[in-house]
Amino acid sequence: MPLPEHAPLAPSSAPQWGHCSGSMLAQADIPNPDTEQTREGTAAHWVMAEVLEAAKRGEDTHAAAFIGKTAPNGVIIDDKMAEGAQVMCDDVLSVCERLNCLDRLLIEYRVSMQRIHPQNWGTLDAAVYLPERRTLFIWDYKHGHRDCQPKDNLQLVDYMAGLVEKYEIDGATDQVTTFVARIVQPFCYYADGPVKEWSAKLSDLRAHWNILAGKAAEAFSNPKLTTGSHCRDCRAVGKCSATRKARYNFIELANEPYEMDAMSGPDLRIERQILQDGVAVAKARLEAIEDELRHRVTQGDTTTGLTVQSKAGRLEWSCEPAKARALCAQFGVDITKDAVLTPTQSKSAAPKEVRPLLEQVMADYTRRPAGSLKLVEAENSIGARAFKRK
Repeated sequence: MPLPEHAPLAPSSAPQWGHCSGSMLAQADIPNPDTEQTREGTAAHWVMAEVLEAAKRGEDTHAAAFIGKTAPNGVIIDDKMAEGAQVMCDDVLSVCERLNCLDRLLIEYRVSMQRIHPQNWGTLDAAVYLPERRTLFIWDYKHGHRDCQPKDNLQLVDYMAGLVEKYEIDGATDQVTTFVARIVQPFCYYADGPVKEWSAKLSDLRAHWNILAGKAAEAFSNPKLTTGSHCRDCRAVGKCSATRKARYNFIELANEPYEMDAMSGPDLRIERQILQDGVAVAKARLEAIEDELRHRVTQGDTTTGLTVQSKAGRLEWSCEPAKARALCAQFGVDITKDAVLTPTQSKSAAPKEVRPLLEQVMADYTRRPAGSLKLVEAENSIGARAFKRK
């Protein structure tokens, strides 16, 4: 019997149940509605899969060709979705073409992680196993803006447990097999580009797999609540007692002895990360509480002491563009706007054989304006990465 599409212990939520075994039960009765961002991400995944499947068939298809088409989830593909999908496809195809393994590429492939738990399965984006090179590649596409690192990423760790089962990689082979886990994030700025990589021996994942297996078993036998940065993506964050207590401790502490901190640079860096995680979780809980309050008020609850009111949105034209142009032209105002494809879109639309040459020529006619100053980890800075390269 085929497995249902969604597993109780889904790899995508492994960062939650892999830390908090109670998260599965806590979220069981909470709907998980699609947002505009998740729908766009699903549509971009569809474009990615279509382009990669076409490449396996020997067709030179580009994501830009899907602009204006409708994805299976009803979303019309726009420039951004096509651009993101193409960045993912370019990275996957560059590896497969270099290693001559495109015919073995898994695309949107369902894996089951029995070694973790019978209720653990999911669909990975792309992967390829090269036993002759003792290498396993896995890719995951992220359409959002929030930074997502591959190192110790429990979603990727979970998928790799499924790939080890699929390819029957035993305890001796995993010690000499290297995994290369890559996360592609086109719309999250990263000093070294949109592709982030984590590489090590498969045997190094055994501890992660043991922890996941323990949390998975606990989720069905004796679930426990554990707070942390993973709470920001948990749908139960608005009703979780553990999160409430943790956030209150984060906000207030009374009657402590008088003492001022003299923190070193490394101490401040650690404190910064703690505060970033705390603020993110507190923000997620605040948003969940506000959603619940809005729902109760609109249902007639008068006990909250709150009310709701609408605010005006952005001013926009209520007529056809041609009519708006004609109207403004009467006053000598030209509102016609010409636009060209972005450099990234232009490269993705170019035929495969001329794309490298176009990219070279475009270097003299494109730029990346400097943005505002932003704190980044020193090891991820442009300067540090430049000196690391051999």
